[in-house]
Amino acid sequence: MSGTSERRPRREFTDEFKADAVALVEESGGQIAKVAKRLNIYDSSLGNWVRQAREEAAGAPTAAERAEIRELKRELERVKRERDILGKATAYFSARDPRNG
Repeated sequence: MSGTSERRPRREFTDEFKADAVALVEESGGQIAKVAKRLNIYDSSLGNWVRQAREEAAGAPTAAERAEIRELKRELERVKRERDILGKATAYFSARDPRNG
């Protein structure tokens, strides 16, 4: 390299490859580092895949589901604030309306 830091393109793996890798870890008694070295992948990546597979097997929400829940909670808070503002505005204008009085 000539002074510039070139990065390798990020490798992508199919869901089938990930599932097979997780199965190899389970068959090896949980030896993530050993299986990762054999497959020429980072043990942190394989560890993440194993963790995700175990969470899914236990019925825990997936990362996508957790992200959706966070987004829905944010939207719910926004809608509640809008409702409260509209309720206050309605009360204010109802009190000032000469036809109500």
